[in-house]
Amino acid sequence: MGRTAGWWCFFALLLLLPHAGLSASLDCGGGIISEGDTRADVLAKCGSPDSKDSHDEELIERLGPGARQKTFITVEEWTYDFGPARFSRIVTLRNGKVADIRSGNYGYGKGAAPAQRECTEQVLSVGDSKSDVAAKCGDPFLKDVHQEEFGERLENGGVRKTFVVVEEWTYNLGPNRFTRILTFRNSKLVDIRTGGYGYELKQEEKKK
Repeated sequence: MGRTAGWWCFFALLLLLPHAGLSASLDCGGGIISEGDTRADVLAKCGSPDSKDSHDEELIERLGPGARQKTFITVEEWTYDFGPARFSRIVTLRNGKVADIRSGNYGYGKGAAPAQRECTEQVLSVGDSKSDVAAKCGDPFLKDVHQEEFGERLENGGVRKTFVVVEEWTYNLGPNRFTRILTFRNSKLVDIRTGGYGYELKQEEKKK
C-alpha cells in the first residue's frame, strides 16, 4: 500500500513539472512561432520587433588531425513589447533561425513616455535590457560603442569566439547633478556608475 501511494505521489509531481520536451513558442496573433522557424516566419507572423540587437560568434571545430571547420554565427535578439499588462517576449535567432524564445520584464506600450529620468539604482537593475532602460530613462545624451572578443575552449578541442558589443550610455542630468554612465554587454545592463557634473544644454539640443 505504501509503495502504491509512493508511485501516485511520483506521478503527481511529474504532472506538476513543465514538459521538458516542449519547446518555447510565441503566439503574436498572426500565427505561432517556435524554435527552428526562420526570420521570414517571425516577420510574417509577428511583424517587426520593437527593438533589435545583434552580436557575432565564431565557432572553430576540430574535425580530425589537421582539419578544422570555422563557422560564423550571427546572434540576434528581437524584443516584442505587448504593453504594461503583459511580459515582453525576446526571440533569439542564430543565423536567421529561431533558437530561443523567453519572457522579459513587463512591457511599456508603444510610444509610452519614459516613466523617470533619474537613472539611479532605485530605477534601474543590472540585467535590464536596453529597451527597459530607454523606457525608464529616455534616450541618453551620448552613446559609445566598441567590441570585445572572448575565447572559450570546447571539450572536443574546438574553440568558440564570442564578440561582445559593449555600449556606454551617458545621461546628462544638468550642471548641478552628476552624470550617470550605464554599461551594456550584448544589450544587457551590467554596470551603473556616476560620472562628473553634467552640462547645461543649448536650447536647440534640449528640443532634440
